[in-house]
Amino acid sequence: MSTRTISTGAEIMEIDSKTGEILIAAKNRTDYELIKQTKVQAYKLLTPNDFVNINGVWEAKRDALIKILSSLPISYSWKIQDRQLTEKYAQVLGTLRIETGSIRRQSDSMGICEFSELKGNGGLHFMNARAETRALKRAIETLFGSVINYYVIHVLEAQRSA
Repeated sequence: MSTRTISTGAEIMEIDSKTGEILIAAKNRTDYELIKQTKVQAYKLLTPNDFVNINGVWEAKRDALIKILSSLPISYSWKIQDRQLTEKYAQVLGTLRIETGSIRRQSDSMGICEFSELKGNGGLHFMNARAETRALKRAIETLFGSVINYYVIHVLEAQRSA
């Protein structure tokens, strides 16, 4: 991947020259290095067992994403903003906020689970828990997407091609 770093004086950005994706954006050099170091640490935590291939698409497993949150030198909070629970579905809207040093990032995400997805003894608790898990997983994927995508492309796809 070819990247370039742009410093505007007010902020520093690292950009993938091919896709235009902003990989790192920070207000100063210290924040920039801290974000970069955190992404490297997140990358080192991942293993091929942290992913599953569903219909040709690599998905990070819940445990892998929780490992990122709990193993990195970051603070985080997960707050449920809204919850709807009926006999047919559960819907959860949550906000994940992460902090490291003076850097704060957050992501809002929604998770839905329909009662028809549950098998056996699944009830409202399981439907609600699955919706919340999906919302949290999506928020983590949003905040650490560039790390996850890089791992998929350079490790999992590379292994598959070899």
